[in-house]
Amino acid sequence: MLDKYSDSQNLAYNILMNEINGNKVSHAYLIDENDNPDAFNFVLAFVCEILCYNLSNDEKEKLSKRIYEYNYPEFKIIEPDVMLIKKQQILDLQKEFSLEAVEGDKRIYVIRDADKMRSETANSMLKFLEEPSSNIVAILMTNNISSMLSTIISRCQVIKLSNDSFNNHNDEYIDLAINFVKEIESIGVKSILKIQDILFSTISSKERDKLILFFDKVIDVYYDIMKISIKSKVIRYNQYYDILSEIALKIDVNSILKKINYLVMAKDSIKYNVNNNLLVDSIIVNLGGMYEGSWS
Repeated sequence: MLDKYSDSQNLAYNILMNEINGNKVSHAYLIDENDNPDAFNFVLAFVCEILCYNLSNDEKEKLSKRIYEYNYPEFKIIEPDVMLIKKQQILDLQKEFSLEAVEGDKRIYVIRDADKMRSETANSMLKFLEEPSSNIVAILMTNNISSMLSTIISRCQVIKLSNDSFNNHNDEYIDLAINFVKEIESIGVKSILKIQDILFSTISSKERDKLILFFDKVIDVYYDIMKISIKSKVIRYNQYYDILSEIALKIDVNSILKKINYLVMAKDSIKYNVNNNLLVDSIIVNLGGMYEGSWS
């Protein structure tokens, strides 16, 4: 669980584990994601550590599986409805958590993109935080802590994640992005399963932050292809110049720009999409369709 982050997130790990081991878990945490693509997985590991504490190894494994599958009644996740967290979502959460627990003696809720609350929603959230229950733990997540109400920040223990430890993902994602684009531009949508395998062999469709990071790299790859097409000498991924040059011969600048614009819009949908498997399928079909001359 959380011990996998003992090196990469040493400070956050030690703070949180000391509190868990000392039975001093705070009623509210604010996780400053700090552009860390693995922030949500860190939070899930933290949730498991709290809820599975003192269980046998077999019980821990079973409960952790349910938590990761969002199939445990004492664990709730609130995410923006389209672009905002709405007041009714907070009111529904308060109502549900006011009822007696079905299992266990600890209840946890996670609010992702907690900065996406309008004032009336934030005030409802504030009231919830001001009246903590001993068996409820709130975990708020944000990648934009400066947009959070100071009154909410003051009622939470702030944990800032390091993002240095995830730089090693960048090379892996670049390789993935290069292969992804290479297959799209070679075979279009004719082998959608192969293109899916390239992506999902490394990143799960549930790992939204990692998918967003991956498609950022895909956008960068298309920018490099465009620069090669217009004879620019400055490209980001120069080590792949030969591969990118081959792709540049197959696609005109207009098509590249269309694909970049489409990817920017599609990438923004990942965070709020219910089924990212279907969304990725749609991205592959659209990118391949643009290559074949018919795109939506």
